[in-house]
Amino acid sequence: MHDEASELTSLVNECDKEPIHLLGRIQNHGFMIVVDREGAITHLSENLGSFASIPQDKLIGHSFWKLLDRKLIHAIRGAQSQAMILGKASYLHSVSLPHCEDIFDLCVHQSAEHLILEFEQTESTGKYEGVITALMAQMSMFSELEDLYEGLVESVRTATGYDRVMLYQFLSDGSGEVIAESTSSDMTPFLGLRYPASDIPRQARQLYKKNLIRTISDVNGETFPIIGNNRSDGASIDLSLSRLRAVSEIHIQYLKNMKVGASMSISLIVEGELWGLVACHHNTKKVIPSRLVSQLELFAEMFSLELSRRLVNERIRVSEKANATFTRVLSNLSLGKSLNNAIVQQLSLLKTLIDIDGIGCVFSNEYTKSGAAFSARKIKRLTAILAELPEEEIHQFENLADIHHELADESVAGVLALKISHQPMDYIFLFRNSVVQQVSWAGNPAKRVELKGGKETLTPRASFDKWVENNESTSTPWTTLDIERAKSIRLGVMELTIRHLHEKELLQREAKKRLELLIGELNHRVRNILNLVSAIIGQTSQYKKDIDEFVLSLSSRISALALGHDQLTHASYNSVRFKDLLHNELKAYMIKESSFKIDGPDIRILPYAVTPIVLVFHEMITNAAKYGALSATSNDGRVAITWELEEKGCFIKWEELGGPPLHGLGEEGFGMTVIKSVIPHELKGKASVSTKITGLNAEFLIPRKYIELDTSQKSTQHVTHGDKHQSISTANSEKILTSAYIVEDNLLISLDLKKHLKQLGIDKIDIFGDISSARAALAKGKPSMMFLDVHLGNENTFQLGIEIQKLSIPFLFITGYGAAIELPEELSDVDILTKPVDTTLLKRSIEAFGFKV
Repeated sequence: MHDEASELTSLVNECDKEPIHLLGRIQNHGFMIVVDREGAITHLSENLGSFASIPQDKLIGHSFWKLLDRKLIHAIRGAQSQAMILGKASYLHSVSLPHCEDIFDLCVHQSAEHLILEFEQTESTGKYEGVITALMAQMSMFSELEDLYEGLVESVRTATGYDRVMLYQFLSDGSGEVIAESTSSDMTPFLGLRYPASDIPRQARQLYKKNLIRTISDVNGETFPIIGNNRSDGASIDLSLSRLRAVSEIHIQYLKNMKVGASMSISLIVEGELWGLVACHHNTKKVIPSRLVSQLELFAEMFSLELSRRLVNERIRVSEKANATFTRVLSNLSLGKSLNNAIVQQLSLLKTLIDIDGIGCVFSNEYTKSGAAFSARKIKRLTAILAELPEEEIHQFENLADIHHELADESVAGVLALKISHQPMDYIFLFRNSVVQQVSWAGNPAKRVELKGGKETLTPRASFDKWVENNESTSTPWTTLDIERAKSIRLGVMELTIRHLHEKELLQREAKKRLELLIGELNHRVRNILNLVSAIIGQTSQYKKDIDEFVLSLSSRISALALGHDQLTHASYNSVRFKDLLHNELKAYMIKESSFKIDGPDIRILPYAVTPIVLVFHEMITNAAKYGALSATSNDGRVAITWELEEKGCFIKWEELGGPPLHGLGEEGFGMTVIKSVIPHELKGKASVSTKITGLNAEFLIPRKYIELDTSQKSTQHVTHGDKHQSISTANSEKILTSAYIVEDNLLISLDLKKHLKQLGIDKIDIFGDISSARAALAKGKPSMMFLDVHLGNENTFQLGIEIQKLSIPFLFITGYGAAIELPEELSDVDILTKPVDTTLLKRSIEAFGFKV
């Protein structure tokens, strides 16, 4: 029996290694041409003669570009550049070819050294316009996930016309389940059925991530080989991104057994992993036009993002609810002599949080349990197995007997293992009893082995009728909700562990006083900072609706925290000079020295008060820059920050003058909440804010216990924008390329070129999509160098090039037409780079102008 299982595993592994992307054949609803870097045709599909009246022997080895007009060459090279940048296929529609009567849609993608061109006959132009808009509009109607799934399959079936559309979700063990379905009356329903992981081999799952749309137009149709000079090397072409790629014989037989005539799959990617598939089946053959495929591909990306967002929101909701519940559980835990006992005694409370039958704790090699739980011997075996597994915070098992026969147990079947620490191996185990679990499969999931040609091979099952499996040694499956609650338990116990250890350390204060102070201070600061960052993220997200505004606002607030922390670090967690703190926070806005008045006695802020004060003054200066004295509407606005040291503490005044009139604070956002609340709440000080016609006024009181007089004469004040800098000359004769203009109407290509130029050390790069905007920029200033696409829509850049030449600005042409393009006589000496641009050649061309890159 063991030998049969090993042999079956070996065959499954072989299936996982089948090179399905190197089959060397294509489906029959289009043809393929493969071109090398020089433009020579190296391969083509054997069925090309069905579409074009040109002999194949006059194509292979000959230049493909010589067959086409210049406009089409330019379009194909542009699509090639876009495909290389995005790492996926690009599409051209309504393409005419010589010796062909039909009009084609063209799929362009790069495969190593080869440019692969796939041609399919075009359908009517406007037929599929607006498909993606309609599909996404449908998706926005559903608030619940289950409704979203149902709406997805219904909408895709309506848009594509397939007889059956299923949403297939991958489970944690690699198997999958149909969780939503829309089907015609003559199709067998598969809703609720599972499929084993081996139905979709490992390499197929990787291809699903690379190529979001996969179509099989005719299960019973003929396929054609890709041929080269020796008529047999087509299998060396990687067809991972191919639309026409043929299918493994095993998969074709699988579909035939399922009585399917054509199929399509739409990949759903969540957090970089294959979450599921929208699987479409048709009774007869069905060709999906290229225009619709490109629409569905974009829809797959957009829906995956929407699904990711909703799943994250669901996890957040579950986590927040679990945290609130576990907080109540923690409040009942006792920090007695044994942490193990303190936790396991709360089994009844933990059961209200998560459905478990027992609990076990291992701390410092001491094991304590309550309820249905493993013995100490089995726990030892389980922890040894866990030590060999990849590092995870939580391991989940529903059938422990399957992991190792020694873990079979009458009362325990499943466990969540929560790792608390690595050294020593401390764990909390949440146990579940076994239940008789029924799983409905689409046919018997066991693989059949047949002898073909003297070799044993796996064959797909012939029946997909419902097949029920009973698992008697399996627990109820752990849900997402269970995992989120377990995470809350883990974090809560880790905090309890820290508190428990802290109490023990306090008993040894005389021996380890210095160490305890350091640990206590560090632990306090880290936890405060983390809580503060969490609060800033949550509060900022409430008031910032635009993602760019949210990121900018959040980044500036986190930077303010980091700046305060840096000053503490440089001061070795001693006090920080108040003037330095203000200068560091305000320096970005000191465009002229007269904008600020900073005056007061030399004082230092103790470490605990630094972070609150930095946050408050960050919000004050941000508010002044957006709405107050330093805003764009104020030409001569000023800010005065003055302070006095009295018995109660330091009184700080903020006064804005010359800003736009203020008649009130308006709607109170997170920033104003920080200004008003942080110092009173964190430091038990005072804060008041008022508005005058001249601008915003504020007063703060920092209690005396957080203030020191500065007795040192040293200052670490940073240079502000108002200071004058001494210019430094250099004897280096090489020119430095400091700025560049890119004139290119394809955004993706221009952004890719900008990335390459950034890598060469050019910091200031501007992009223009048309000639008029480039001329307007040149009227204001000259860049070090320019890069021009020859054709921008219906205009060329030759005249612009002549104008640039007169301005003595070095420049290059970049075009999809290649170096053979005819330039005006005035520009005959200008270098031309061919798309896609080679980085090495780009660097060499720039250096030819004498620039150092």
